Amino acid sequence: MNKMKTFRINSRSEKGQAIILIAVGFVILLGFVGLTTDVGQLFIFMGHLRQAVDAASLAASGQYREGRTMAEMTSAAQEVVELNGIDPDAYTVTVESCDTTPGDPQLCTTPPRKLIRVTGQLDVPTIFLQLVGVNNIRIHASSISEAASLDVVLVIDISESMGWDAPEGDPMRDPSQCNAADPGGAEDGYPGECQPFEEVKKAAVSFIGRILDKPTDEEQDRLAIVTFSTGWNITSEITSTWVRGNGWYSDKDQATALVKSLMIYQPLSCSEDPFGPCLNYDESGNYAGLYCRTCGNDPEDWSYYTTTNIGGGLLLAGNMFARIPVHEDALWVVILLTDGMANATDAKKDDDTTPPPHPFGFCPENIDSPLCVDHDISTRHHSGDGLYDADDYAHDMADFVGCKPTNPAVACNGTTGQGAIVFAIGLGNEVLKHDYEVHDRPYGASVLRYVARVGYAGDPDPTKDPCKAKDDAGDYSAWCGNYYFSPSGPQLTRVFEDIASRIYTRIVH
Repeated sequence: MNKMKTFRINSRSEKGQAIILIAVGFVILLGFVGLTTDVGQLFIFMGHLRQAVDAASLAASGQYREGRTMAEMTSAAQEVVELNGIDPDAYTVTVESCDTTPGDPQLCTTPPRKLIRVTGQLDVPTIFLQLVGVNNIRIHASSISEAASLDVVLVIDISESMGWDAPEGDPMRDPSQCNAADPGGAEDGYPGECQPFEEVKKAAVSFIGRILDKPTDEEQDRLAIVTFSTGWNITSEITSTWVRGNGWYSDKDQATALVKSLMIYQPLSCSEDPFGPCLNYDESGNYAGLYCRTCGNDPEDWSYYTTTNIGGGLLLAGNMFARIPVHEDALWVVILLTDGMANATDAKKDDDTTPPPHPFGFCPENIDSPLCVDHDISTRHHSGDGLYDADDYAHDMADFVGCKPTNPAVACNGTTGQGAIVFAIGLGNEVLKHDYEVHDRPYGASVLRYVARVGYAGDPDPTKDPCKAKDDAGDYSAWCGNYYFSPSGPQLTRVFEDIASRIYTRIVH
């Protein structure tokens, strides 16, 4: 009996121990489940916070690009964080730059870069850990974004049609008259009174103020001015397709003064028997437009008469990015503005530009109305083909500027370009003219749409063109992709403002 009693006591003890072990096991299991739940929740909130902080840093650097104050950048960052679903009562955001945190190795670089760091802190409520008195866990995330330093080239048409807002017969249609008017800019600060060219200069000056917005010794951006009209290069008086001034500018005042000083193309008068385009006057001394005394030979060669060398302007713009010092980390941007069609080119290698006149550039013989461009803009000829014209040349130079320097798109046909972002602006109804074009498509707007297409993503493939639907509908006055149309000069400021707002930012860390 004693043995049996002892056996029962031991059996009950073991059962109690087992129950205790099971209870402890459940508690431990519950702890693991609780910790797993809290850790999983932390990872979820960390992912949300990182996403929100990345977006906030881009927003803040975009404000930095606009020259906003630190308070405005912080406000933009907070707004974006909240739009990403973060509880406004549970987080804090800090925005920093080299100006606010001098000496910070992440933000203060040599050469200086436009870096913004956004740091977010978020209190994440716990589930299981509340049982042991831990109600919240604070997590952190930071992101550094860059308002990309810019190398911008303004490519501006200065052909005589930039004075055509004045009606025929008006003396101000004469380049020698409108250029000379208000010589010191006493009336409005802009020398000359050629319209719409004066509005072009005003819009460009406003844009320069957006790009070069810091003191010169702190400015990380650069800007250059290229003008184009004729392509041939005989004397300095009549050369107009060139890089103006000293090339790259980081001084806003210098760049502004340069733009204000620009004049539209003004050749010599025909009475001086010049070589190429000349200012023509009737017997009463009234301006009768441009003429070319040396163009009407047999066979007729009008290659010296045309004055819109779009391809030449693009070539000079693309070459600017190779000038020393090269800014490899900068965002390369080209903005092309013209009020007409491509009808002139640079010289061919075998051109003889000494009098008497010889065929100049890429202007096939016996092409007139319009000059130096065939009547089918859908065709694309290549250099060496007898039909290679000014429109083909402009297309090729667009590829040179916009196609990628490595692994170019298939539609670039092997052209390795500069990979620049290119915007194209058509000014006035001349870019919409389609006289004699077999498809009734406008000469000027069509080449500008192509330039904008290549400059949008480095790919001239028409199936990838954001303007394709507009092209198919024949709407060449609509803004799309990197193409803009301005019916007259006063609207150009709005165009340039829109372009400035599209300068990109990027996450760097």
